[in-house]
Amino acid sequence: MITVEEALREIAEGRDFDSLSVTLQDLTPEQAVAKPSGFPYSIATLVWHMDFWQDRWLKQIADIHVDHFPDDGSDFPVVGAEDWTTTRERFFAGYADVRERARHPKVFEKPTQFGDTVEVLLVRTALHTAYHVGQLVLLRCAV
Repeated sequence: MITVEEALREIAEGRDFDSLSVTLQDLTPEQAVAKPSGFPYSIATLVWHMDFWQDRWLKQIADIHVDHFPDDGSDFPVVGAEDWTTTRERFFAGYADVRERARHPKVFEKPTQFGDTVEVLLVRTALHTAYHVGQLVLLRCAV
């Protein structure tokens, strides 16, 4: 059976698909913020969105209170070229934190703020990231 740690590693490093770093590392700010015709978001917007949710789940794991989030689309903001590098690096740093937390299964059963366990939030992060990496790969082909 695949572990949470292994799933997060495969997303980060790639196995049967491009890794996060291959997908994001060499993009120019102009490529990252381009919104190709037919696509609702830019790469930078998707990475900001991924980081937003990853950060919320990490805060819940760390027992830091977060407010309920309104389903109003504000987790998909337009990101400017000047913010691309910071957005990407913040996401990578948070993902490294997620991977580190996945190395400690003794705390997986600990409940978090909204009733999910640490393990559930780590799995949710892996699934959410994998889902959006597929979108990012397609967007890369269009920019």
